[in-house]
Amino acid sequence: MTGSTTAVRGDFSRLWLATAISAFGDGVRYTAIPLLALSFTTDPFRLALVTVAMAVPLLFSALAGVLADMVDRRRLLIGVDLARAAVVTALALLVLTGTANLALVCVAAALLGLGEAVFAVGAQSFLPEVVPPAGLTAANGRLHIAQLVFRDSIGQAGGGVVFVLFAALPFLLDGTSFALGVLLLLAVRPTAAPVSAPRVSWRAMLAEGIRYLKADRLLSTLAVMLGVANFCVTGIAAVEVLYVVQELGLPKAVFGVFLAAVALGGIAGALLSGRLAARLGLFRAALTSLAFAGAAVLLLGLVAWTATAVAGFAVFGFGTAVYQTLTVSFRQADVPSELLGRVNGVYRLIGTGTAPLGALAAGALAGTQGLRAPFLAAGAGILLLALVAARPVLRMASGRVGTA
Repeated sequence: MTGSTTAVRGDFSRLWLATAISAFGDGVRYTAIPLLALSFTTDPFRLALVTVAMAVPLLFSALAGVLADMVDRRRLLIGVDLARAAVVTALALLVLTGTANLALVCVAAALLGLGEAVFAVGAQSFLPEVVPPAGLTAANGRLHIAQLVFRDSIGQAGGGVVFVLFAALPFLLDGTSFALGVLLLLAVRPTAAPVSAPRVSWRAMLAEGIRYLKADRLLSTLAVMLGVANFCVTGIAAVEVLYVVQELGLPKAVFGVFLAAVALGGIAGALLSGRLAARLGLFRAALTSLAFAGAAVLLLGLVAWTATAVAGFAVFGFGTAVYQTLTVSFRQADVPSELLGRVNGVYRLIGTGTAPLGALAAGALAGTQGLRAPFLAAGAGILLLALVAARPVLRMASGRVGTA
């Protein structure tokens, strides 16, 4: 028994390290891409097109879920990371040769977004093959912390400085991080047997995932809630760099500091999510945290001071991290393993398919009403979502295993 537990910890440690290394490269790139786009345009709507390009591939999440149930999930993750390494290295070469432009940045962003959509569904479906059900909340919290520390704190905070020093370096670092992540994934050995692919068409598999989600009122409600929240959150992301540079009047190099503030708040949220769920109940903790996130974004629109902005981004990070950790863990434990990929895919299609619209809406709103307007609208929307959804979600969750 002890040997089995040690093996689980070792495989999860390798998975965690792969996540951390890849997250660092992603963080540097996440800061560099909007800064690279900013070198081609300062128009809020055109700048938002980069975020749209990254978000549109999320519409393929449902098909990615089918794929995650049809193939070996570990091999899927490795293949996606190799493809993303090739794309981001090509972008680095375009920057090095001076041939990059806004259109090519959007193409690269779209390809990387497609890879991220497939990887996210595959990774969420793969984790229960490495970690037993009782350890999912802790494992999700640790993985979320890895992303917050290495991607959002270290990577994104340093990404602005690295980009200013050498514009191609962030993308070279990201490509290297993908390659290192692949080496670690090759060493991960699932403790649970991989799900056998059913001998049915992908259309039948997709339909089964849709039916399962539709029949579960709680899960389908959470998917719609995620869609509303992501509409608001992606809108913020689309104009965030302009908010920092123009509204706060700060240099490009410090843009990553505000992304790091989100990460630091998120680290605290991921660490405390289990305790909050134990004290308040899983969904009370999740909904309360979502409300705090909305209030923080609303504050960013009301007051454009540097200190207030840092605090607002940190609270936003805290609230979204708690909500994400708890709801993902619930879904992983609640959905049967053989259906998890498809259900995750359809769930993410509903939950993230609104992201391109949110980016476009925020870009248009910022262009006509000013850079604070998207934050006011998004903050009010998230806060209202948490308040309106609280009663029906808590009613549906009562009696469900692991929600008390």
